[in-house]
Amino acid sequence: MNDNVIIAVVNMLMPLTMLGMGLMIWRTRPGYRDLFGYHTTWAEKSEEAWNFAQELFGRLCTKVFAIASALTLIAGLIPVIAHMDESWVSIISGIVCFVDLIPMFIIIFIVEGKLKKNFDKDGHRKGGDNDEY
Repeated sequence: MNDNVIIAVVNMLMPLTMLGMGLMIWRTRPGYRDLFGYHTTWAEKSEEAWNFAQELFGRLCTKVFAIASALTLIAGLIPVIAHMDESWVSIISGIVCFVDLIPMFIIIFIVEGKLKKNFDKDGHRKGGDNDEY
């Protein structure tokens, strides 16, 4: 098998794993403090905060990493179709790996911001109708 194909498949592991994890969290909604789920200090303050975090994190991961998976596939196919040499494949692979990490940190930043906006330091929902995802 062509080395470029193997590299393209390996590059797909991260976005597909995050897509699968996002779908599982979004659709199954792990129970409060289950082993599987979005675990942060803010998410674990109360069951209501936990459920809010699971819904938001799962939904964002699913949508963002569906797009990231498609883009990673396209980026992985370019070297295969163009028969690029190893140096270009390495450069493209490194860029793809780095770019696939960025959405993960953005999603965490968004979820934590929404948790802090909607819940107080004890995990109780703040007054008003702030329950936007």
